[in-house]
Amino acid sequence: MMRAVQHILLLCTLGAVGACSEIETHYFKDRINEATAERVAKRYGSPHKVEERLDHHVVWTYFDRGSANSGYAGTARSSFCRAYVLIFDREGILRDWQQQDC
Repeated sequence: MMRAVQHILLLCTLGAVGACSEIETHYFKDRINEATAERVAKRYGSPHKVEERLDHHVVWTYFDRGSANSGYAGTARSSFCRAYVLIFDREGILRDWQQQDC
């Protein structure tokens, strides 16, 4: 009985982690040409990487390496990494974004 409860809790946790990553994808999709750099920074904090391009756009990158230290088998998940690359214009408006593997 205890083993079944553990499996259910594990499945719920995995589902919640997957749902969180989808929230980020939908947030960026729905806010192209609307979100400001200031609003994004308030929601996610300072970006992990900032690049200024010659065309006066600014590229922010956030890295999501997951929050779990180990997988179900007890081994470390060293390969999980997702990058959210956001492109802002000179006025600080989100103009494009990409989700990439690190």
